[in-house]
Amino acid sequence: MDLKKYKMHMVVANEVLTCKNEIVVVTSNEKISVRHYKTQVGDVVENPLIRLIVERHLAYVEKPDL
Repeated sequence: MDLKKYKMHMVVANEVLTCKNEIVVVTSNEKISVRHYKTQVGDVVENPLIRLIVERHLAYVEKPDL
């Protein structure tokens, strides 16, 4: 897997047809779908994506061995 090859903790991926509404974050042990819900006024798919990445990074900084 490219995560190991390039020594990454996560990869952000999307498909052209759904890139404005859904992004997939792939880690070594899971795939997380990040979606934009039209009920949230002014929200774009990048906002929940940024929150997820920040949360995961902070958890990694606190406990890098996990």
